[in-house]
Amino acid sequence: MNARSCALRIFGMLLLWLFSAAPGSFASVGEPAPRQTEFNDRNYQPSRQVNTSAPVRARPTKSRARTESKPRDIRNRTERVRWTNGRGELTEYQVYYEYDGTHVTFASVCSNHRKGSIDYRNCRKAAKQWFAGRCNNSSSSGRMYCHADNAFRP
Repeated sequence: MNARSCALRIFGMLLLWLFSAAPGSFASVGEPAPRQTEFNDRNYQPSRQVNTSAPVRARPTKSRARTESKPRDIRNRTERVRWTNGRGELTEYQVYYEYDGTHVTFASVCSNHRKGSIDYRNCRKAAKQWFAGRCNNSSSSGRMYCHADNAFRP
């Protein structure tokens, strides 16, 4: 070690010893104000407001007349769909599904197969692929198939 680094090290240790020997001597110059413990109308000084906000006013709610909604027109359809699995085997499935003109009921897709079976799972995969092929944004039925392609999880 050279002389300069040795002197800096000694100076740092002296400062450390000095501050640790009398920890409160350099902290504050004056005494803190005594805490007010007695309050009356003459001596009360409210503290400044911290974290205040204006009160929230409830918005008046409009009474909406309940409109009678017409019952949904649920239709069903069965399509013959060819599907190639991961092994390259071509299979044809009867895909049954229900729809109301704007949305496909996902729980009804391939409900003509036993739930949980291999055929049921493969039928739902084939249906998703078929929905993607029928997706056409120009017509309302095309938008229904696009929604089914995007939201349906086999």
